[in-house]
Amino acid sequence: MRGPFVVLKTLAVAVAGDYIKQARSNGPIPNPKVANARGAFILPMPPLPAPGQCFDVAIAGAGPAGASLAGRLARQGMHVALLDAGAFPRDKLCGEFLSPEAWGILDRMGLSDDLAGSGYQAIDHLRLTTPGGRVIDAEIKGPDGRPGIGLSRSVLDALLASWAVSAGAVFLERCRVSGPVNAGGRVIGLHARHPELGRFEVRAAVVVAADGRHSPLVQQTGTTRPRSRFRSRHFGLKRHLSISDPDAVEPSGTVGLHLVPGGYGGTCLIEGQVTNLCALLPESALREYRGNLDRLADAWLDRNPALARLRASGSPAAPWKAVSGVRVEVSTPRTPGIFYVGDCQGTVDPLGGQGMTMALLGAELLVPFVERGLKAGADELLQRAALDAWH
Repeated sequence: MRGPFVVLKTLAVAVAGDYIKQARSNGPIPNPKVANARGAFILPMPPLPAPGQCFDVAIAGAGPAGASLAGRLARQGMHVALLDAGAFPRDKLCGEFLSPEAWGILDRMGLSDDLAGSGYQAIDHLRLTTPGGRVIDAEIKGPDGRPGIGLSRSVLDALLASWAVSAGAVFLERCRVSGPVNAGGRVIGLHARHPELGRFEVRAAVVVAADGRHSPLVQQTGTTRPRSRFRSRHFGLKRHLSISDPDAVEPSGTVGLHLVPGGYGGTCLIEGQVTNLCALLPESALREYRGNLDRLADAWLDRNPALARLRASGSPAAPWKAVSGVRVEVSTPRTPGIFYVGDCQGTVDPLGGQGMTMALLGAELLVPFVERGLKAGADELLQRAALDAWH
């Protein structure tokens, strides 16, 4: 599957109140701005699946791919279990940018109005800068004139999980999936653990891995290969910054792509006048500074004057988040009974800013294959057809 637009990424806003409680009663999804005023919510934990209970579909991971797939399948009458290791709302390392093409997907999901009321930042320009001080500006509107979307993962993921729950999906948060349940040479469920409730199994006719790069499900049921063997390994890092006057650093509505030797830093204003700073750098730099991200950022990111000005004008609004082993790769299931979606299926270069839009598109694409898997089993031929469609 090819991403139709090229930009960087950014998403933001915080979530709260009885946001998902309302969704459980099939009421309207509340405006996150209103929900925020009530404080953070805690999603009530449904009872764990009873021994012998079987879902139609069990999905590991409630990011954009997993949650949107759960909502789509539940709206078609399937009994869906959605598991995630995090407690919502939760932050994720991400560029937090959705390209303009995402609006078409949100339209088809019926979520455009909800997102429009989320406090997102409209992103309609890209600024590319170099260590030598050169600047290139470009417009990044979609064919219909709509902009890109700057919105935090805290808000976006909660919005999608709420949408899935409102459709009837059973959402089990704080449940870490450790691997597949296998029987007869095929995947028939998930092994999971809740910090207070202990270990349990979720049985399902079809299982979907949507728990991101380094997924234990993918590691135990398939193979992963890099798309380029000649590119050095990189790691990602992210921090939210409070900047008193963001327009003094970058024009309003701009996603920044700031090149540094061996990598880049991306910037984008999100809700609450917070700027998301996300970077991709060689893993050798992480080893050189022995994991000290402040010193590493000083040494690497400040080589670009635009990044240096931005960091100097702001203060940290959150701690650093980091992930190693970032590379462009694709995975193939080798065990019947399971599909992959989102980063589990494959990753693209973060430089293009298409990761989350592709995750939403990948979930939409997978729906008919899951339907066929329920009727005839998710065998090797069907898995291959789904992978070919994704490509």
